[in-house]
Amino acid sequence: MKHFQHFKTTTSGIALPEKFTFPFYYEPHLLAKIATLEVQEYLEHQTDFEHNFGLKNSSNALAVGKMFGVLVVKNEHNKIGYLTAFSGKLADKSLP
Repeated sequence: MKHFQHFKTTTSGIALPEKFTFPFYYEPHLLAKIATLEVQEYLEHQTDFEHNFGLKNSSNALAVGKMFGVLVVKNEHNKIGYLTAFSGKLADKSLP
C-alpha cells in the first residue's frame, strides 16, 4: 500500500466534511469510516508482508497488534482518497 489511495468503494454523493474536527469527541465522517474498512480489508488479504495482528488463531507467531490511522484527502487532480499510516515497526521492520 503506497501513498495516496483511491477509494475502492463508490463515494459519489457523500459530502466532504466542512472542517477538520477534533478526533476524540465526535462521530467519524463516513469517508473516514469507509477508508478504515478498506485498510482493514487490505491488511487481512495483503501479501506484501507477514505480520500476526492477532486476527486469526491459526498463526504460531506472537500476536502483535498495531494502530493505523487514515486521513481523507484530495490529490493534485482534485480526486478524493486517503492516506494511511502507522507508527513504529511492522512485520519486524520499518517500512517506507
